[in-house]
Amino acid sequence: MSSLYDLTQDFKQVQSLIDEGGENLQDTLDSINLAIEDKLENIGKVIRNLDGEIEMLKNEETRLADKRKALETNKKRLKMYVEEQLTLTGKDKVKTGIFTFAMQNNAPSVKVTDEKLIPKRYFVPVEPKLDKKALKESLKEMDVKSMPGVELVQGRSLRIR
Repeated sequence: MSSLYDLTQDFKQVQSLIDEGGENLQDTLDSINLAIEDKLENIGKVIRNLDGEIEMLKNEETRLADKRKALETNKKRLKMYVEEQLTLTGKDKVKTGIFTFAMQNNAPSVKVTDEKLIPKRYFVPVEPKLDKKALKESLKEMDVKSMPGVELVQGRSLRIR
């Protein structure tokens, strides 16, 4: 049996390997000489630690996306204000010390006013999309595991409680 210090070092090494991309993770886990229960207990702790890091990163992604959206909105408002001021003053171009603000025509775009009047050749056909959820429910209701072209499969996955 390894000492507490050795175990701590072993699983710190596992955490380091995960942080570095997981290379040789399997070999390191195999080399830790513990009973399967002890090894799984410690792996469970590493997984919980990773869950915490994942949740923190998701929260940070959300926070940064919200901040980006706020900045984009502020930028849009400032540009609209400049356009409004140029329009009110009747100017299409204003040079400042650093910047030149100019109104210009955009590329032509299509504005559809009545789709029913447009010839069919301009419509893109839509590919049919399989509704797997409805298909799964039908298979369950019919109490069959398969029908031509499809089968209901039951997978397995690890749960840690």
